[in-house]
Amino acid sequence: MTYDEALEFIYSRRKFQKSSGHERIRRLLELCNNPQKRLRFIHVVGTNGKGSVCTAVASVLQQAGYITGLFTSPFVVEFGERIRVNGEYIPKSAVASITKHLKEKTLLMEKEGLFPTVFEVITAMAMIYFDEMNCDAVVLEAGIGGGKDSTSVIDAPVLAVITSVSLDHTDVLGDTVEEITREKCGIIKGSCPVVSYPFESGDFAFTSQNKDAAEVIESTCRERGNRLVVPDMSKAKLVKSDLEGNELYYDGLHLKTGMCGFFQSANLLTAAVACRALYEEGYLITDRDIEKGISEFFIPGRLECISTEPTVILDAGHNEGAMRELSKVLEGCKNGRRVVALCAFMKDKNHSKALELLAPQCDEMIFTNVDPVRGESPEELCREAERFCKFCTAEADSEKAYETALSRTGKGDILLVSGSFYLVSEVRQVR
Repeated sequence: MTYDEALEFIYSRRKFQKSSGHERIRRLLELCNNPQKRLRFIHVVGTNGKGSVCTAVASVLQQAGYITGLFTSPFVVEFGERIRVNGEYIPKSAVASITKHLKEKTLLMEKEGLFPTVFEVITAMAMIYFDEMNCDAVVLEAGIGGGKDSTSVIDAPVLAVITSVSLDHTDVLGDTVEEITREKCGIIKGSCPVVSYPFESGDFAFTSQNKDAAEVIESTCRERGNRLVVPDMSKAKLVKSDLEGNELYYDGLHLKTGMCGFFQSANLLTAAVACRALYEEGYLITDRDIEKGISEFFIPGRLECISTEPTVILDAGHNEGAMRELSKVLEGCKNGRRVVALCAFMKDKNHSKALELLAPQCDEMIFTNVDPVRGESPEELCREAERFCKFCTAEADSEKAYETALSRTGKGDILLVSGSFYLVSEVRQVR
């Protein structure tokens, strides 16, 4: 099996299936000799910030000398981003060989009436690869939700982390923040400590954990007897947060990153506190490891500045919480400059609310479509945005849309590409 054949097989599986608990993923892993049983996990859930916190924690563990696995989704540039060991993408040869093995098991399951989804197959691949690489720790980002997510097939993690929670995937997780948070709290198992996104904002410019979410997290930990650790904002001091990155002090730590956006400061604190909690669980992590690991982590497509003349920013945010933070960033960095936005949204996202938050910060918006089946029509997005932004254009061809957006952005202006991982990925590859 070649790499391309492997990806073709993976993506030919069903994308969504009615939940069966963990029956499908558990059976698939059983057929693969349960690799997850031989691994130790830091399990991370949340609506926004999961990828940043996961990548930062993995960077710190690697800096401390541990063989560290990292599982995230989706990818921006190439499939291998989803499965990494010590920062290195899973080799294409490993993708091919593991998929060949998984194909045999998957076809056997289908004869039993069980049809693993795309995400379940990729999750199983990650477990197999991390086991083969003898990882000391695996930082595991949940997909959608928490307790019902395929990643929750694992036993009790070493540490559970809950990032910022807000409304997203309401058709699956629930209509309220409380319902969504209860589902995400499903990763809290055994006696593992729990680290949460900050409950208070202090003097920082970012928002804190949703109050309803915070109450559910607190009550769940109290009922189950799990220790809850939350950043103490009285010990935090923000030095700067701009398009060049973030810098802050926290309880003796000096944290710096080139990742921009006010919310990244909260993500950094969450990651740092998680690493200190891991120290208490037996991982030999120093403050220097935390500082250096956080300073070196990077994620493409998350408020990523890829050009300065004009300033071109890529941000894959697509839900209400992400758009609220993105609008704050734009408000703080515009300084009189025009903002031209190139956006695409999927039909299953609350793009009306997202545009209500984002569009007022834009002088011009161009809408396109990167998925003819799941993508919302550019014309519909235009109608929604015109309530808040006077100049809106629809262009179905995403390549032409990007060319148009560039032509309308002066050297001193800002071009924002947002609303979809798929759009950000396309632009990043043709820039």
